[in-house]
Amino acid sequence: MKKIYLNILCLAGALLLLSGCKEFLDVNPKGEVFDGDMFTSAEGYEDALYGVYSELASDQYLYAGYFHWIPEACSQNVTCLGDYKLGNMALGDWYTIGPESVRESVWSDAYEVINHINNIISHAEEGGFGEFEHSGLYAGEAYALRALVHFELARLFAAPFRASDSEKAEAIPYVTKYSFDITPFSSVDETFDKILTDLKKAESLMAADESLLAAKKDNVATGFTSCRITHLNLYAVQALIARVYWTTGDLKNAALYAGKVIESGKFSFRSHGAFVQPDNGTLDLNETIFGLYSESYQTANATKYGLSGTSTTSFELADDWKNLYENGSSSTRTDYRLNAWFDDGDGKLTKLVNSTFFENGSSSYSGNSILGVNVLRLPEMYFIMAEANLDSDPSGAEKWFNAVIVSRGLDALGVSGLTLTKDLLFQERRKEYYGEGFTWHDMKRLGKDITTTGGAVLSGSLTSTYVVPIPDSEYEGRNDLD
Repeated sequence: MKKIYLNILCLAGALLLLSGCKEFLDVNPKGEVFDGDMFTSAEGYEDALYGVYSELASDQYLYAGYFHWIPEACSQNVTCLGDYKLGNMALGDWYTIGPESVRESVWSDAYEVINHINNIISHAEEGGFGEFEHSGLYAGEAYALRALVHFELARLFAAPFRASDSEKAEAIPYVTKYSFDITPFSSVDETFDKILTDLKKAESLMAADESLLAAKKDNVATGFTSCRITHLNLYAVQALIARVYWTTGDLKNAALYAGKVIESGKFSFRSHGAFVQPDNGTLDLNETIFGLYSESYQTANATKYGLSGTSTTSFELADDWKNLYENGSSSTRTDYRLNAWFDDGDGKLTKLVNSTFFENGSSSYSGNSILGVNVLRLPEMYFIMAEANLDSDPSGAEKWFNAVIVSRGLDALGVSGLTLTKDLLFQERRKEYYGEGFTWHDMKRLGKDITTTGGAVLSGSLTSTYVVPIPDSEYEGRNDLD
């Protein structure tokens, strides 16, 4: 491979336990690093991985913004009519200038990160997984990161699994080489097979996390092997495998892997106190399986959700947001999430941003958690178990479901008189993941119709309703080679 120079940002230093201070990680430009020299030490691998996490967490077209904003707007959880980019996307119009530019940036930025990941993998494979003390973790995280970014691209740009074979024939290119060569498109089935192959390879390399990741966690990082919930750790890999299988409709294998995460005993539901005095915009030290440290996510969402001043391009919540959380409540039981994650008076979602990032915010950051983007959280694993057992073991399914809703302040189904159904599961997932970009992907899997704010109905039976068109530039680059 031709030697090239890469600009890679590394997260230097460690996550510090500094109550009241928002500067938990120093992000410093590493400068131009010759790719061959970087991987002659363990520190080089760690710097490269920190760089990838930083790219994902700080890029507004990835996890710092559009990875979540696109599906939130398209699900109609939020509206943004003043934003010609997201506003048009929510109406199913992908071909005006705004949506076109976003599609282009999401696509190109994601593949740039994938190329950086492949650089790490190529050196890890060349050096051997026993080259340094934690080479297994370095390689495992890199394989898992490659799978994760391809998975996010497939969820946006590829047809759903319920589509016809012809509609699934061309999904995305699954790029596994560090080069600028053109990679052929994989079908939807091939793409998800490759995602699972990378994830299972990662799982096989990460046994060290069984001892490194404790059930009782803090936000102190003394090195690469600490604060593991900010890395794609072993249990995050298993949770992601569960999500991938769930996306494909393979509930049996989804439950197998969700069960591994639950049975590990490494994670638990957040306490009632964490809802009474919520550290919004953070990775919860009990139930976050994996998240990205990110201040960019805080500032972007403070603006987009109208928390740092009014703007015509700020999100407005769906008309039914409050009724959604009041449904299932009683005179004595109120959904904890309603008061913890929303400002009822202003109709704002505060869940994603710590108050220190609000304009004129009155409270300071507690230091009890980690600012950032939640990518995988424990409730999802319980919902998967409930759905997988819904037909074969209804009472068992209700136990999995009740574990989540009781932790959120609601009565168990037997007390409330409700019966677990697929619709109730969908509703509860929507409540749990409001603002996190989950609902649209759930609707895509189920083929639900979308009623836009303008009253138009986008049919869930049409594959095009749930496919973000691949940018024209991708095809132009391929045509240039013909």
